[in-house]
Amino acid sequence: MDPKNLKIYRLHMRRDSDIGFKAISDSQAVRLYEEDVESKIDIRPAFFRDVDRIVHSKAYARYIDKTQVFFSVNNANITHRSLHVLLVSRIACQIGRILKLNTDLMEAISLAHDIGHSPRGHLGEKILNDISNKYKMGTFNHNAQGCRWLSYLEKRFPNKPAKGLNLTLQVLDGILCHDGEVYEQGLKPIEVNGKTWEDHLNEYNDAFHENKIKRIPMSYEGVGVRLADTIAYIGRDIEDAILIKFIKRSDLPKSCTNVLGDTNRKIMKTLIMDLLNNSLDSDIIGYSEEIFEALKRLKEFNYEQIYSRRDLYKSKSLKISYIENLTYQFELIFEKSLKDLEEENFDAPIFKDHIEYIDDKNYSTYFKPLKNQNKLTLVVRDYISGMSDKYFNEIFRKYNLKH
Repeated sequence: MDPKNLKIYRLHMRRDSDIGFKAISDSQAVRLYEEDVESKIDIRPAFFRDVDRIVHSKAYARYIDKTQVFFSVNNANITHRSLHVLLVSRIACQIGRILKLNTDLMEAISLAHDIGHSPRGHLGEKILNDISNKYKMGTFNHNAQGCRWLSYLEKRFPNKPAKGLNLTLQVLDGILCHDGEVYEQGLKPIEVNGKTWEDHLNEYNDAFHENKIKRIPMSYEGVGVRLADTIAYIGRDIEDAILIKFIKRSDLPKSCTNVLGDTNRKIMKTLIMDLLNNSLDSDIIGYSEEIFEALKRLKEFNYEQIYSRRDLYKSKSLKISYIENLTYQFELIFEKSLKDLEEENFDAPIFKDHIEYIDDKNYSTYFKPLKNQNKLTLVVRDYISGMSDKYFNEIFRKYNLKH
């Protein structure tokens, strides 16, 4: 080894000694494919490298214009998906620092966990799921779609067909199992670093079809991110709703604010400190009973007063009309894009903006195989799921004018 690099390599090897016994060490990182020579001698630890691969991906760049909760709102201060994943990362790494977990792994999971989200947030996800059922594609799940983007549709090298980023099993498992919407007082890994690639692929395929397997992370890092996801959005969504005068702070239930606080800052601090105090000497990461019950009630408030009314209409009839209109937009883009594929209209947006990036105008690794299998609907779903909100609007206007 070059002597001038020896010190750097020794520092790299010390990384495993900086974490606790519950953590996943960098030496335990597992990739599906053999890395190239240049990657093998990279001085960056494995999970640190995954962070870099994620933030340099095209899918990550599209976070900047993807809805978190509120869309079609002319206010630059509203949280978008790009800010949400950063907030999750900061909270997760704070948890990881105290519990002596692998913060590089937690950062990678945090920053990538919502890459599979479609435009229009969870409402768009529901509509894509309905379309998936209609076209007999199974279900649509943003967790699994995120893994699909990073493992199959993204590319590491220019002028080559996409083969994914070859991320570690531990990162992909954390993305697939993040489920921040689930109510849990505490959780521990199904078996620390115990899953195999076969286990992961079974859970991945189930998420797109039966969706019956209860997905539990394989690492404490994955558990930490899963809980950090809730901490990041629960109070922030309230602040956004207050900012656009959707709700008033006085609307928050006293049974929650008396325990957790009535601002995002107070809520976050209360949840983080309680979680750390309850998790330091435990094999479970989680909350005390009092804090968990208050959090559960606050989640219910958010779902009833914010998420179920996120279309910003007060009238039930207008709400139904709005959802029907958005469904029409998704279905029109889907149908027109599918027709362009079937007719091989190579000048269509789905070819220019999606397939050519993945296949590099070769069309032999993605488009043609799926066409031969009569699975062009899957190409369209990939295309729509990867759209930013702004691009979704542009494509709808383009097709609607021709309709």
